[in-house]
Amino acid sequence: MSSNPLQIVDITNPIEKSSKELLNALTTQGFVFIEGHNFTQNEVDKIFELSKEFFELPYDYKSKFSKTNNSNSGYIHFDRENLDPNNKKDFKEGLNLSEINFKTGIPSGPIPDWIINDPDRIEFIPKIIIKLNELALQLLRILAVGLKIEDLNNTEGKEWFTSRYKSTSKSGSTLRFLHYPKLTSTNDPIRAGAHTDYGSMTLLFQRENQEGLEIYNNKKWEKVPFIKSFKTGDDAPPIIVNIGDLLSYWTSGLLKSTIHRVKFNNESLKEDRYSIVFFSHPSDETLLEPVPSECIRDLSGRGVNKDQNYITALQHLQKKIANTYG
Repeated sequence: MSSNPLQIVDITNPIEKSSKELLNALTTQGFVFIEGHNFTQNEVDKIFELSKEFFELPYDYKSKFSKTNNSNSGYIHFDRENLDPNNKKDFKEGLNLSEINFKTGIPSGPIPDWIINDPDRIEFIPKIIIKLNELALQLLRILAVGLKIEDLNNTEGKEWFTSRYKSTSKSGSTLRFLHYPKLTSTNDPIRAGAHTDYGSMTLLFQRENQEGLEIYNNKKWEKVPFIKSFKTGDDAPPIIVNIGDLLSYWTSGLLKSTIHRVKFNNESLKEDRYSIVFFSHPSDETLLEPVPSECIRDLSGRGVNKDQNYITALQHLQKKIANTYG
């Protein structure tokens, strides 16, 4: 078996080809490597550099912007999260940039003045946020074609998902910086407990020699490696994309919201690990109703109510956050 358990989909291919490949990956594994995402190596290097600079700031400064119980924005200190209730708390720190206006790319939640007061950072970070959101919407359009979604206003149903992403409406979409300190004798090697993601789709950048992501597939844990781009020029490596709970709801379980975790091992991870994650969510008021598609019409689906009292994207997010932060 290949050392890479995930399929690689190039979204610059004709949509007839890429939509079939993307749908196949997300119904079998729930995770996929995406090529043709239009991010450059320079952009990815810079966002990782900014993330590292932030986490090297004094704790007293970072804690001024700590996440509150009423928000998903702000700094998250060590041992604050517990993604897997059967495991002890995750030894990592993070910065969530949430409550985003996607016309400007600027979060309205608590933003460290380390970002706001620096002209380069306050220009670059919103630009990356907008670009990540545009990529997520592009993937949703491709997926809609693969699912053959029906829509009275659009014969291909291509905008069924994206019409639920209003650029100025509140949503759970979040850009997240994560820092996992290297292993010591007292560290638990599991740094993010087994969980599924809360949103519709997650986009992940990881660095070479800083692997750690594992997915639960075929009744076993499989390591996801770092892979290089097959394209030439300044293209960044393929982005890891995975399905979250909301797309699993929408598709009555056809798309897999796969359990995954971050686990260190002594051989490959003797340095700090950094990752950049974008969690894509529709507008808060969006109902988690099944999409109109023959592919899923007869599926019972996880969390789908026969009496059509569907929960909203916000209600699902609030429940998951409450479980994670206790």
